[in-house]
Amino acid sequence: MLKRKMLRDLKNNFAQFFSIFILSAVALWCYTGFQANVLGGTQAREAFDEKSNFSDGWLYGADMNDSKAEKLASVSGVKDVQQRIEMLGKADEKYNSAELYCYFQNDQKVTRPYTIKGADYDPSDTEGVWLFFKFADAWKLNVGDRFTAHVMGQDIEKEIKGLITTPEYEFACASTDADTDFHNIGMAYMSLNALPEELRQFNELVFTCEGDPLKLESDISKALNGEYAYLADRKSIDGYNRLTDELAQHDSFSYIFSGVFVAIAVLVITTTMKRMVAQQRTQIGTLNALGMKNRRIMTHYLSFSVLLSALGCAVGIVLGIFTFGRMMVNMFSEFYTVPDWKAGYDFKSIILSAAIVAVCAGAAFLSCRQILKIHPSEALRPAAAKTAKPCIFERLPFWNKLGFNARYNLRDISRSKLRAVMGCAGTMLGMLIMSLGMGAYDTVDYVKKWYFEDIQNYEQQVIFKDSCTLSEAEELEALIDGELIGGDMISVAASDHPTSDEIVSCKLTVTEGKGLFRVSDRELDVTPLEEGTVALTMKQADKLGLKKGDTVYWKSSSGNVWNKNKIGFISRHPSVIGISMLRSDYEKQGFEFKPTMLVSKNDCSKAKSYNCVSAVHNMADLRAAFDKSMEVMNLLVYFMIFFAALLIVVVLYNSGNLSFNEREKEFATLKVIGFKSGAIRRLISTQNLWLSIIGVFLGMPFGRMALQAMMDSNGDNIDWPCYVSPLAYFISAAFVMGVSILVGFMFSRRIKRIDMVGVLKGIE
Repeated sequence: MLKRKMLRDLKNNFAQFFSIFILSAVALWCYTGFQANVLGGTQAREAFDEKSNFSDGWLYGADMNDSKAEKLASVSGVKDVQQRIEMLGKADEKYNSAELYCYFQNDQKVTRPYTIKGADYDPSDTEGVWLFFKFADAWKLNVGDRFTAHVMGQDIEKEIKGLITTPEYEFACASTDADTDFHNIGMAYMSLNALPEELRQFNELVFTCEGDPLKLESDISKALNGEYAYLADRKSIDGYNRLTDELAQHDSFSYIFSGVFVAIAVLVITTTMKRMVAQQRTQIGTLNALGMKNRRIMTHYLSFSVLLSALGCAVGIVLGIFTFGRMMVNMFSEFYTVPDWKAGYDFKSIILSAAIVAVCAGAAFLSCRQILKIHPSEALRPAAAKTAKPCIFERLPFWNKLGFNARYNLRDISRSKLRAVMGCAGTMLGMLIMSLGMGAYDTVDYVKKWYFEDIQNYEQQVIFKDSCTLSEAEELEALIDGELIGGDMISVAASDHPTSDEIVSCKLTVTEGKGLFRVSDRELDVTPLEEGTVALTMKQADKLGLKKGDTVYWKSSSGNVWNKNKIGFISRHPSVIGISMLRSDYEKQGFEFKPTMLVSKNDCSKAKSYNCVSAVHNMADLRAAFDKSMEVMNLLVYFMIFFAALLIVVVLYNSGNLSFNEREKEFATLKVIGFKSGAIRRLISTQNLWLSIIGVFLGMPFGRMALQAMMDSNGDNIDWPCYVSPLAYFISAAFVMGVSILVGFMFSRRIKRIDMVGVLKGIE
């Protein structure tokens, strides 16, 4: 009997119960979709790390000889130790003079190159080079081709023996790019013997260990007598840590998005079950009078929410893994390099499903228990009409000046507070997601303008070969009329005796201060560098607790001496972190200025004929590469807009549907006394519109906050200031309002079909 009753109730309240199913499905769809990416990526990374015997620690210094390697290996807790030379070089000019990180080794114990194609890396093979496979794919290079690397003043031409990757380059981005473009970044492994004997001086020790390598620093320092530059762990390796931050961000998203839809589902269940139980008061009393126990009746009503939320969760898990999860993996595999990355899943989805079902059942229980407490003899009688009380809005001084429509809806909102809260909360969250998605578009354009027009006040880049001398670069500068830029990888700290966790690895940028390569402050205003000071990027300053006027300490990766400079101002850059300083100050501190590129507003095509030049880049090409890299952002925006639209439609339709069902007798009465169907529809539309307006204004400030939090979760190496334009807010608000009006029209046919006689008989 109760099963047939359930089917009838599901049919009569299809819209509300289908909404519960949809909201539960979407909650698990979002959760398992994001988690499929996170779990699959984590599992693939663990396997990748194990196969490569990935380093736990990196020890940098000017001369990491055999004696230091042996001393490091003798430290308790240290396992395998590998010596290597790491140098930033360049590819040949026909490959755009791409940045090329070159590694020279005589062994491969730690961080072994993972072979994608061809032969495994052989450190004894002096005739071969092993290239990063995504760089090779971008330039159509294959095993057997000849390849030239320009590094340490040498032009090294070798045969490509294999295409490889390593965990250190799960993320790879050239310093001149705002985002990944594999045409401009690569790595190459070669034998130590590929270098002239006088250059075979190791500058790095990589090692595996038990636990946190930073906790071993005191023992390592004692063993090596402090003769090294600094110690780093995996968190300091941007190529590895960037994906760690990305997966952590997606893990947060999985809970946030699913939480939003579960919260709305609870509101829908609460209002739906409360209304249905109140309507079936007499049926419940009859069942009690026939001897059916409250426990069985309660189980019957709980089964609605349990069944629908469980079915929704099951559908959501399947959709999440096989649709959104796969899409996320495919999308991010284009930018991150992890072999065998597939969509994954675990038991947490089942646990979350059980939690969602329990929450939905709890909401239904709280809605039903008050009716079931009523004695059967009292329940058999219709509920007494509520005593009409003046609503809070009637105290408004202009109440009597309001029209019938306004007063009617204000009284209804006052009497149905939960339904009003559901409408406001749903549209608020929908507005939040919509403005976040639309703001992401604005942010991309905003950062693009800031990066390519404000900071990079030039039209062409001339990239120098590693062998280029200062006199050659200055000769070309005089011919083209540009500005020379130099750079180096450095470590920065707030003191001259920092511990390893107080050191930040970043980049030193040296400019001539001519205003072509510019620096912006915290407010993104272009600010010239003052002599005697440096600019330190914001996230690194905040991490080190430094501010304008403080002293920052820095040293190069091969140096052992900490240099110090006064901070002139805190700067911001979308993708390059570290210190910016003038060439004059750099040379005053005893360093030799070595330019890496020349920037100019003039035509630099003539520079291609110079032997010291490896490539000339046009800013139009760099902008096009930036636009292509933002395609992943477009997919995320579409995803957000889709779910925002779904959320708004479900919430407003349910709010309108509940309002219609609760006021059907009132609407029938209004039709009897002469109100047209259009006027009654306006009553529903007006209330939906009011709730939408309130939700829009409540959700408006949170969109930008959520977007900034999303951007900040990408880690310390990315600094994207968020911007949501007035137009984005307007479009988001217009969409919410449009859905609200559309929902009102969806009730037109139902209003026209109201059985005035049948409904009014119920009043008697």
